[in-house]
Amino acid sequence: MTGFLDLYSEKDTFLHRLDPRVKLLAVALISVLAFILAELLYLVVLLCFILLLLVLARSSYGKAFFALKFVIRFMILITLLWPLFDRSGTPILFSIGPLDITEPAVWRGATSAVRVGCFATVWYILMFTTSQRDLVRALVKLGLRFDYGLALAISFRFIPTFGLTIESIKDAQRARALELDRGSILRRSRNYVSILVPTIVYALRTADTLALTLQSRAYGAFSNRTYLREIRMRASDYVALTVVVLILLLPAMAKYICGVRI
Repeated sequence: MTGFLDLYSEKDTFLHRLDPRVKLLAVALISVLAFILAELLYLVVLLCFILLLLVLARSSYGKAFFALKFVIRFMILITLLWPLFDRSGTPILFSIGPLDITEPAVWRGATSAVRVGCFATVWYILMFTTSQRDLVRALVKLGLRFDYGLALAISFRFIPTFGLTIESIKDAQRARALELDRGSILRRSRNYVSILVPTIVYALRTADTLALTLQSRAYGAFSNRTYLREIRMRASDYVALTVVVLILLLPAMAKYICGVRI
């Protein structure tokens, strides 16, 4: 479960070596580009480009499948449901009772599904290639207060821990003959109280221990902070950032200045 919640895989690729600030800005700019593009063909090209980057990230197949299966399901759901609610345009392909399925609605549904796929998939590049430590450090470098960065880092760190704790509590309660998957909804809800109470107690104990740990290390005693590992922009980072900016600017200029339909 920890591996699923932490998608980062330590590899030696150019994506892993990029400055995390560059990756944050690149992912944000590609997301904006997915919003700018309106034609299905260009969105498919963008999605293929994103998937190529995911392949170059060399993440494990298990993590990639775990992450992308939710995106694929959502894309299929949008493609199927969009024509049912958007009945504008002609020609009508077929009818389901009072519902008319039109060809333009089908294409708009497919376009929206691919756009959502671009939005969701591009962020996996960041998650596959950037450790939680580097991600938080990049946010602090970009102006986030260190206190907020620390809270974010602690959240990232303890989500897998709490997940494993909940699973352990469930196994312990099942060993005591507690049935969590049988009976009515009301009965199952009452049974989950036996999971909720120990989880809350564990969370309070963890918070108290963490507070004592921070106090023992004199957290907040000095305004000037030092860091074990600094992140610095290199020449390759500036080149990558320039390429990503051009990837966004060229289609934006073609659409909004030259009037090209893309």
